[in-house]
Amino acid sequence: MGAVTPSHRPLAGAYLALGDDPHPPLDQRSVPRVVVAFAATVTLALAAPLAWVATAPGKLPADQPAATQTAKALPAAHADDDDGGGA
Repeated sequence: MGAVTPSHRPLAGAYLALGDDPHPPLDQRSVPRVVVAFAATVTLALAAPLAWVATAPGKLPADQPAATQTAKALPAAHADDDDGGGA
């Protein structure tokens, strides 16, 4: 760590003054905070398994419809031509 400069001393004093709180903090467990914490816990507990199932191997991605997958699987001879010519 570097040398202590004159500008560091007032900052260190301010930091220590903020930590010197003579009164203990108020109770943080209010009803709305408990409800929000419980809702967040349930959301995270359900989101992890659902995200795992949603990305299962062999499942189509949401941005790629089934018709796109089957069109890629067709051979070139059976693909739809725009010029109207046969094969």
